[in-house]
Amino acid sequence: MKTNRPVTNREILIKEGALLVSRTDVKGIISYVNDDFVNISGFTRDELIGANHNIVRHPDMPPVDFKDLWLTLKVLRRWQGLIKNRTQSGDYYWVEANVIPVFKNEKVHEYLSVQRVACREKVEKKERLHKLLGAGKTVKRPAGLAARVALIKETDIRKKMAFALAVLLVPVFYLMYRLFLAQDYPLLAGVAASAMIALTISFDVINSFTAMLNKTIGIFYHLFEKRFGDVRDLARNDLIGDFQRTLYSMEVNLDLAQAREDAAKAMQVNQALGNVHTGVIVANNDFEIIYMNDSLLDMFKKAGSDSGTPLPNCNTDKLMSGKTDSFYRYSVPQHQPNLKKPYRSELHIAGHVIRFSICSL
Repeated sequence: MKTNRPVTNREILIKEGALLVSRTDVKGIISYVNDDFVNISGFTRDELIGANHNIVRHPDMPPVDFKDLWLTLKVLRRWQGLIKNRTQSGDYYWVEANVIPVFKNEKVHEYLSVQRVACREKVEKKERLHKLLGAGKTVKRPAGLAARVALIKETDIRKKMAFALAVLLVPVFYLMYRLFLAQDYPLLAGVAASAMIALTISFDVINSFTAMLNKTIGIFYHLFEKRFGDVRDLARNDLIGDFQRTLYSMEVNLDLAQAREDAAKAMQVNQALGNVHTGVIVANNDFEIIYMNDSLLDMFKKAGSDSGTPLPNCNTDKLMSGKTDSFYRYSVPQHQPNLKKPYRSELHIAGHVIRFSICSL
């Protein structure tokens, strides 16, 4: 296991509400980190991207914790636990980490880690456990009765419910046996019919519940891939229907949040293009101008009123409603440029020579 040195005894406290988000490939190589992760780790984003996630591993963390993490992920389950990480300077910080497999085309594509501030009580308990592990006085996995309880908790829910039904049916079958011996056939038939109805309803509930859970898991996997619109069964009037409607509301909110994020990124691009000195035009598939930065507008305005002679359709106040061929059709009259590859040309406006490149996005 990689050991990162040096280390200090200085703890860095994470701000309440901060989320440290990272993505790695299936081998643990970092492909994405958010700003909170970069700021708390002390590494630059360039140092983190392409590095193994163990770049922030603290040597105080026992190997058994990470072995448990990878074993859990390999069986396609979410892992949760407290982790002590090391900053670039050697300081440390505690986080409560949730690591989940992200699927693409029904295969694990990457792992997503979301870390938040850890509860101090849990941190103190974890530190005591680490000291015991270091001294060889305890084990990570439960044993004895605790192991049996853990096994029951981890058993598939359908098996547990089927076992519970079997236990409940034991006294029913015993009652039916006593009624058979007493030759009370009408009552025996009533008990048998009631038992069959109860079994049918119970199995229907179990199947509906497990089907809903499996569908929900699939929906969440699609949400990780930013694929929305999977919730369809909204007509049920029972508890499962309420859950589906709540899930649908969450999906809509995530879709809106994604739209806002895309809009914010587009605004950032807009602002960035607005600050460059090179003129930029963006057009849609019909060659209608949907964006033009200030540099290009200033360029045409400086060309003066004479620009209306060679380009009668080029009114600087109406450029956004025009088409790009208002510019390049005079320099390329034979045909539209092939936008499958960058195209370069120039045009002359009132004694000004404008060289331009056109490419598809």
